[in-house]
Amino acid sequence: MAGDDEVVMVNNTYKDALESARSSSVDPAARLEDALSAARRAMDSGAWEGPMGEDFSGELDTYRTKINDAGPAAIDAFDAAIAAQPERVPSTAWQVRWQRMGPR
Repeated sequence: MAGDDEVVMVNNTYKDALESARSSSVDPAARLEDALSAARRAMDSGAWEGPMGEDFSGELDTYRTKINDAGPAAIDAFDAAIAAQPERVPSTAWQVRWQRMGPR
């Protein structure tokens, strides 16, 4: 039986948490475009015309681009963080106690 100070290899619970968070984020990330689709359709149908409408339309397109890029970028960030983590770590590694590391 392992003593209190014996270091053994254990599952990387931090990597497990990253994988779970990524899985929970895939659908919301894919739906980000829905947030501004209705506004774009309204603008395309002539909801607001003139110089201010054109300005708003340009801003809308800028935000849509940013939103469309944000979802895949978030998933890419998860993938990079997951890839950087080993499956198993020493029992003394920060990945084992990471949930208890914040300020108290």
